[in-house]
Amino acid sequence: MPQTKPRKQFNHDELSKELFTIIRHHSTGLLTDIELLQCCDKIKQMYATLDLTNLCDPNTGLRFPADYRPFN
Repeated sequence: MPQTKPRKQFNHDELSKELFTIIRHHSTGLLTDIELLQCCDKIKQMYATLDLTNLCDPNTGLRFPADYRPFN
């Protein structure tokens, strides 16, 4: 039986940095609008695997409420 590779677990800081990088690439013209949307779909799926309870948003300093799962 083939072995399945476990899904990489991401943390909030890694995803925030990845999202910032994608936006920076779009703003400099390295990504088209369509490519940006495709990247955002991937990021959205990654965020859906996280429990954001009581984590702090690095851009605003706001804390996510308990049981916050916006993409489920």
